[in-house]
Amino acid sequence: MASGFRTIENRFAEILANLPNRFVAVILKFLIQPFGARVLGPSDRVVHQCAQLVLEPSAARDRLTPDLAFVDDDGGIARLEKAFLLVTATEDIAKTMRAARLHDPKEAVKEAVITQAEADKLAAAQEAVAGVIEVDDFAPEALSPIYRKTADVHQFFQELGEQRAAS
Repeated sequence: MASGFRTIENRFAEILANLPNRFVAVILKFLIQPFGARVLGPSDRVVHQCAQLVLEPSAARDRLTPDLAFVDDDGGIARLEKAFLLVTATEDIAKTMRAARLHDPKEAVKEAVITQAEADKLAAAQEAVAGVIEVDDFAPEALSPIYRKTADVHQFFQELGEQRAAS
């Protein structure tokens, strides 16, 4: 709510600052905001605390996102939630690997930094994250005739020539 009041006061200040008639702008500023913008909005500490509520598994996060998605379906939000759960579950494993300055789970298993089961969990989390990040993927041939195979390209240009000749 404080953020909303801050936004309103800032918009008023911007409007008044850009009025072409300065005399009217000064009078309106005196009437609307005689002491200037007073609402400062939430502090950075409060904003950070609010962000932490949804960035870490907690009871507050569960209350904020109860029926957001069902983990059983394969929609975008369900994939995001599944990836979130997997990443938070493997956070300690990733920290262990970072402390050992290793990036590859196979290498970490070879050096006995993590177990094979932990490497499998990490791979599942990475695969889930890749699935969330992945956008609609189309073959180049489906998007443009330029990428079609040579026989298809020949046929495409032949049809194009026939269409132009007919018109």
